[in-house]
Amino acid sequence: MFNMKLKYKRQGAYTEERKSRTEKKAIIEAPLSETMIYPMNMHIGKPAEPIVEVGDAVKMGQLIAQKQGFVSANIYSSVSGTVEAIEERPSMHGPHLAIVIKNDFKDTSASPLHTKNDALTLQDKLSLIEQAGIVGMGGATFPTHVKLSPPKGKFIDTLIINGAECETYSTADHRLMIESADEIIAGVKELLSLFPIKQTFIAIESNVHDSVFALKQAIGDDKRIQIKELETIYPQGAEKRLIKTLVNREVPSGGLPLDVHTIVANVSTVRAVYLAIQKGLPLMDRVTTVTGEPIKDPQNFRVRIGTPIQVLIDACGGFVEKTGKMLHGGPMMGKPITSGQVPITKGTSVISFLPKEEVKVDERTPCIKCAECLNVCPVNLQPILISNAYEQGDIDEAERLGAMDCIDCGNCSYICPANIPLLDNIRQAKTEIKARKEKS
Repeated sequence: MFNMKLKYKRQGAYTEERKSRTEKKAIIEAPLSETMIYPMNMHIGKPAEPIVEVGDAVKMGQLIAQKQGFVSANIYSSVSGTVEAIEERPSMHGPHLAIVIKNDFKDTSASPLHTKNDALTLQDKLSLIEQAGIVGMGGATFPTHVKLSPPKGKFIDTLIINGAECETYSTADHRLMIESADEIIAGVKELLSLFPIKQTFIAIESNVHDSVFALKQAIGDDKRIQIKELETIYPQGAEKRLIKTLVNREVPSGGLPLDVHTIVANVSTVRAVYLAIQKGLPLMDRVTTVTGEPIKDPQNFRVRIGTPIQVLIDACGGFVEKTGKMLHGGPMMGKPITSGQVPITKGTSVISFLPKEEVKVDERTPCIKCAECLNVCPVNLQPILISNAYEQGDIDEAERLGAMDCIDCGNCSYICPANIPLLDNIRQAKTEIKARKEKS
């Protein structure tokens, strides 16, 4: 269990910040890997389908896997080279079908997605976002074109840009806002051109003043875009929480921000929108923080999607002490991974390494009915009841209690004095609910 100092507050927790080793470090280019691995499931929805074969030569920026259905996303090669295999490889979700490309280190580029520039229509822009394979890059990986396609009869009047990077170690978005503020704001303006937006907010936690300064400089005198500095509390960056905090709208159970006329997009996602529309570039790289006490020299990398994590570990100088756990994500929401061959994907904002002494498995004891898991849940669920329902095999009850509304923040597990695996149980319940719905 990761040992954190918490103070309690309804709908959140004050976590111990561990950003100091990377928050002042500029983004650097990650080394290129000889082998690049592209899992077909690096987004929410149906996995993409390979459209290349073993032995094919590919170019950087070439489509290698095609989206399947509406809720899915295209995948592009981030290097030029040769398709070496199409087989199961480790991923953050376990073994999954992946395209493996041997990098020729030439970066021979495919044609851009477009060359029209100023001649683009609204529909052209929406199509480019879909073609480019852009997904939520804050970690959710929900295909962006779906967010931007409200059903008939639903309108959008509010745009929220999420720069509230609340995970304990992550500084990827923080550095991106400082170093690529102009591109982020250009992306915001592209989104504003798609809908009759009445209000636009950039949400940033109050502990990153240099990000605020850089974005204000980029916004200039554009009165359409407001920066809102929010309390530094975990999980401030949760989508539904932001909507409630900024515009006092409640996303209904099982609903989406579209249901309350709102779009929420991460700052990295918005930059990807800018690159697709103004540069004709598909999503091929992202900024990822690699950090934690065991890492010798943690960094913020601009890294090509498909790069094995081991390449970044080596680029950080390896380890100075034994690692207790490697997480895809931060210590609150991250998922444990055991192989350095797991690749960086579209949603990888941070890879965290926890010290061995902090990864202790405390003995589980009976629930003492302290209600702390209810107290810190940002979406007003009853985590212990959902967990109990799952352990009793009552998936219907878990669903009735709102398991699908859980945002996987992890507050409940980390606050639980009885060491009940609340988050793990709720995640398993959600998996079973989804599987059952897919069969029906």
